[in-house]
Amino acid sequence: MSHSIAIVLKKNFLLLLFLALVVSCGKDDPNPYEPEYLESYETIQTISREQIQAIVGSGELFPAEAAAFVQFGVKAVRINYHTVGVDGGPIVASGALLVSESSNQLPMLSFQHGTLSNPSEAPSLFQSVYTEQLTFFASIGYHTVLPDYIGYGATANLEHPYEHRASLATATRDMIRASYEYFKVEGLKEPDSRLFLTGYSEGGFATMATLKLLQEEHPQEFNITAATVGAGAYNKTATAKYVISSNENQEYINTFVWVLDVYNRIYPQLQRPYSHYFNEPYASQIEQNGVFTPIALNPSLLFREEFVEGVLNGTDTAMISALADNDCFDWKPGFPIRLFHGNADRLVPYLNSETAYAAMQAQGTQNIQFITTEGGTHETSLGDYIMGTFTFFFSVQGKEAPAW
Repeated sequence: MSHSIAIVLKKNFLLLLFLALVVSCGKDDPNPYEPEYLESYETIQTISREQIQAIVGSGELFPAEAAAFVQFGVKAVRINYHTVGVDGGPIVASGALLVSESSNQLPMLSFQHGTLSNPSEAPSLFQSVYTEQLTFFASIGYHTVLPDYIGYGATANLEHPYEHRASLATATRDMIRASYEYFKVEGLKEPDSRLFLTGYSEGGFATMATLKLLQEEHPQEFNITAATVGAGAYNKTATAKYVISSNENQEYINTFVWVLDVYNRIYPQLQRPYSHYFNEPYASQIEQNGVFTPIALNPSLLFREEFVEGVLNGTDTAMISALADNDCFDWKPGFPIRLFHGNADRLVPYLNSETAYAAMQAQGTQNIQFITTEGGTHETSLGDYIMGTFTFFFSVQGKEAPAW
């Protein structure tokens, strides 16, 4: 064998060896996609179509007739994802993802939960009525996202920023992003471009805040198909003025104090002692025992007159600016939206949906409707919201909704 032929054979051998290494590396790494938001995930359980039909057919959560709409089994997944905290620093939060076990491309639905009375109700723990209810939505053809929010699940060590617009919106946005990434990482058929959002109570507020954020700051990334919001406190400024100027008992006064306490902690221009807001002995009691300590239900007894006057006449500019930063009622949605509220709601005043509807109409919103539950309280209006959301989302997709 000549020297030149040996050199050629050696070069060819090295080339083949290189190609073999490349191919073998490719086989070892079949999914090179690197998620930006998805940190980790765990499948908790898989619920069959028959199991879901039996649960819905019992009539405890939905009308028994709704069982006929169940099409798919559902895989329940716990998601951990990257987002930002109240201070803008990086954190890893959590939520639940309910994956419809369908071979078809399906839309995504993001559900924002209401006020939690117990941290164990966080969606990612799969112990709450929220995951039970939304399993039905997943079974009829929506991949369903349920963010925990900051302060629950993986971030249970942090204070929940109750009714704080910015952090509720970013936590929800990034949970949606991580959920889309889950399908890529798992190599599943990805959701189609449609995105539905809905929520009630604090979830209504979180949904409204998220809608505004997605439309204004990420219009190319998210295709909002339709949304419903129920009984949310979208107009924080008007709500605060209503509560602190009231001279009648407010049975949910501790919840209002919770919001005030969160804003007082978050906004640097505030961070005042409790004695700035509350009369004694209530200021000392709240400081010692927290916002859910027994206090006067009548705001005229609870709040200091100087604080009330400063908000009402506009001289307390620090508080006015904090409240305004959390208003999300006066903007123009560019997609179909429905507002639900009971006009006897004592927890979230009806004025929130009234003013949001009026402001959005004045801005020229085209496809908007306000559905009032006559005589409905915060609790008794929930059913109209759930079934109204179900039928509205059906109609937006051109499907015939049931006449329940």
